[in-house]
Amino acid sequence: MRLIGVHTPQSESEAIVIVGMLEAHEIPVFVHGKHISSLIPGPPINGYNTQTIMVPEAFVEDALELLKEFRSEETEYEAIALTASDKFRVFIEWLFCGWHVPFRKERKLKGDESLKNIDGP
Repeated sequence: MRLIGVHTPQSESEAIVIVGMLEAHEIPVFVHGKHISSLIPGPPINGYNTQTIMVPEAFVEDALELLKEFRSEETEYEAIALTASDKFRVFIEWLFCGWHVPFRKERKLKGDESLKNIDGP
């Protein structure tokens, strides 16, 4: 039995509603990445920390018909212009908090030149 991805929900609540709706119409459903997506924080990256609603190939048309309202809503984000006070706050945070991404440091080990680049203090 081949599973086809029919939707990628944007939130956990949306996933629960979709699974409930598909199961109510007796469509078998599998949620790929169901539990791991809540453990990995950060921006959604497809296949890494997102969920995908999957159904058997024979039920794809029925599932797509049920999910057409969810699939038609595409979220559009507008660019928000930063005000002068926001830019000032960002500058002050950068100035006092610094950059929190660790850089690769070059360190020489005694007697071993082959291991120059090692992460760490």
